[in-house]
Amino acid sequence: MYNLRYNARCLLVIRDATVNPLPSLDGNRCVVYRRVSSAEQERASGPARQRAACERFATANGLTIVADAFEDRSGTLPMGDRPALSEALTKCLEHGAGVLLVEERTRLARDEFAAHDALRTFAHAGVRVLYADGSNGNGSSDPAGMLLDGIGHAIAAYDRRVIVARMAAGRRAKAQRSPRSRPQGGRLPYGYRRTRTGDVEVDQATAPDVRRAFDRVRNGTSVRSAAADLGWHPTMLARMIKRPEYKMAGSWRIVDPRVWNDAQDALMRRRKRPA
Repeated sequence: MYNLRYNARCLLVIRDATVNPLPSLDGNRCVVYRRVSSAEQERASGPARQRAACERFATANGLTIVADAFEDRSGTLPMGDRPALSEALTKCLEHGAGVLLVEERTRLARDEFAAHDALRTFAHAGVRVLYADGSNGNGSSDPAGMLLDGIGHAIAAYDRRVIVARMAAGRRAKAQRSPRSRPQGGRLPYGYRRTRTGDVEVDQATAPDVRRAFDRVRNGTSVRSAAADLGWHPTMLARMIKRPEYKMAGSWRIVDPRVWNDAQDALMRRRKRPA
């Protein structure tokens, strides 16, 4: 579905241009977009590595990087649910960048429909999407390039589905081999408990506290204030908010993945806020 919410944001930018005209788009200027899907994946598909790849490509092809956008979001989400991708388009218009530079296709999207939604939105704005791995066609109007781009995104989506299916099969096999398996080694995170048989389950007495903590942080409450409200130490709450275990799929999930991601965004915004 076409993103009406983000269209409204674009219309605001265009409307303001009647008072403060936007610069013309320059094909030699680019905005870098980087994405990881979770705290676990951040180690494998690191933002620093993505930035370095984009810088090498820009240098080799005479591009000037004028801005950068990064987020921790699933690549299956549409553009309207990915604030940094929307922000990247706004930065392209504001800085006159005619290119959005991404490390490779899976960083733009892990779903062919989400990819086509993003590509169409940027194309309508006159911005070309390029990949730092060099798998680019001869332009947005090149039929062969468009075909290869579509095939590339379809392959990326297929790979994601294969990985998801393999991981699900692995979890099922592990559960059959070891019924007492747990979310992680060491001490159990707050919100979980061990049963008399040694299994790990969600502690229904403390899990609501975890959800309340995430809700407070995602709504803009500082870690210190949220910890004071809950009677916790700020350091404990700060570490808890960053733990990916709470959004794990299955019976161990305490926090919805979108709530978890919103809380990480809130923490990042507070870190970027000027003193």
